[in-house]
Amino acid sequence: MKLLMTETSPYARKCRMLIREQGLTARIEEVEALPLDDPDDLLSINPLGKVPALIRDGATALIDSPLICEYIDSLNEDRWIPKSGTSRWRVLRFQAIADGILDLAVGRRVEMTRPEDKRFEFWIERQENGIRRSLDLLESEADKFAGAFDLGGMAIAVALGYLDFRYPESEWRTGRDRLSAFHEKWAERPSYQSTEPPASA
Repeated sequence: MKLLMTETSPYARKCRMLIREQGLTARIEEVEALPLDDPDDLLSINPLGKVPALIRDGATALIDSPLICEYIDSLNEDRWIPKSGTSRWRVLRFQAIADGILDLAVGRRVEMTRPEDKRFEFWIERQENGIRRSLDLLESEADKFAGAFDLGGMAIAVALGYLDFRYPESEWRTGRDRLSAFHEKWAERPSYQSTEPPASA
């Protein structure tokens, strides 16, 4: 199998971390596919032109990081996504919140790369406010995810790492001691360290 990805994509990073945590690096090859170049190998399986995308052996390709993570998790008995019950919805809820933070942060990043006279301050402020509110929510609910290693926690760690990477001026640690301590624990894991985006990117 092949995971089409970029080293800077936080959505791909979530998949790449799960591959490592599940011990599947020998089964799933990571292949760089830069979406802005519209590579044929990516567009042929994902007309949206986005990464990550998972090419499976003898089966249709999968797109979108939550779906890909669900599939990756099914390849091992050590589940990072509970199969059923309250714990499943807790993990998926926190993944959705984290992915929403990423959506806002990526949108903000795109807006900030425009020439200054073409930026829409309304959207920048709206995205920043959404990120701030979501971080405050996670800080208030840290006891629900901080003690476990599952996909919900992983997704939150990836989102916080992306803020460090592309939005450091958010100073997200300020006033959020529990989130900061949570992130420090994840930052010690080899799966987190080996998927860090290049500092020069």
